[in-house]
Amino acid sequence: MKTGIIGARGAGKSTVFHALTGLAPIPGAAEGKNRARPGQIKVADPRLDFLEAAYGSKKKIPVELTIIDFAPNPKEQKEGAALDPSLLPLVRDMDALLIVVPQFAGMEQDLIATLTGIEAELVFADYDQAERRLERLKKEKGGSDFERTALEKVTAWLADGKALRNCELTPQELQVFSSFGFLSRKPALVTVNCEMERASADVTAAERDAIRNHGLDVFRLAAAFEAELWELDQAGQREMLNDAGLEVPARDRLIAAIYHHLGLITFYTAGEPEAHAWSLRRGETVLDAAGVIHTDLARGFIRAEVVSYEDFATHKSDAKVKEAGKLRLEGRDYVMREGDMIHVRFKV
Repeated sequence: MKTGIIGARGAGKSTVFHALTGLAPIPGAAEGKNRARPGQIKVADPRLDFLEAAYGSKKKIPVELTIIDFAPNPKEQKEGAALDPSLLPLVRDMDALLIVVPQFAGMEQDLIATLTGIEAELVFADYDQAERRLERLKKEKGGSDFERTALEKVTAWLADGKALRNCELTPQELQVFSSFGFLSRKPALVTVNCEMERASADVTAAERDAIRNHGLDVFRLAAAFEAELWELDQAGQREMLNDAGLEVPARDRLIAAIYHHLGLITFYTAGEPEAHAWSLRRGETVLDAAGVIHTDLARGFIRAEVVSYEDFATHKSDAKVKEAGKLRLEGRDYVMREGDMIHVRFKV
């Protein structure tokens, strides 16, 4: 799952990337696909730590997310512009967006105005794409009437300046648009890049209302502080966090917020060889989960043994879970729940 970082020039996007991944930004300007710098981040998960200890697992594999930073292109993005227009085709490939709004000394931007400007760019890009496709369909003979009707619906919505995030689309319409990569429909999290002293402050009521009206959520991050933590050893990090009155880096909470905003849940497989956390889209079935683990499990799926993490944490062993009657056998249509632990029975 890929999350792309976007925002105005000078907003501190690369600092946010460094804070989340520990990786330095791409030096200088770049063009084309070379502008993308991916970084893998592990999702902190106390439940996985517990399972590792309970099973005596030799290996622990947490869920990972991919964060993408983009090198600047000064030729394309002018000072004060909401976004670099040459970036938008690259962003269409992202599963979610991290919108950075700067509110640190020397780079104070109004959150509502900045967010409105960025959303307007995303909406316009989607409108242009949908309108061009609609014009082509009108010229084609034997084109899909359903696609044409669906495009007329979304172009009318976008023409009003509204993000597709708030537009109700049927499963059939979503299928039609699956390859469009609409920008204003992507899950997005607003990250206010601020100084450490202001990281715990709340947004105003007006700002929160504006964010919710866009179908978004907000997180405040002292990116420069979090990035500096990567330069220290564990003892130095603990001292720096203690001095700031923090127990853990705020990046862990931001990563969890990104994960939640992607509409993902976590399920687990665990045993002596490894304790493994897996991600799955909310609403998907145990058959989908089996396919995430290995295609053979989905192809030869028979049943799945399922227990909730809470029940396992209470009883602390497979044997006691069975004794308590908390182990369930579920068929392929079972909808997975957050924290489910599964063992798939299959035959290929």
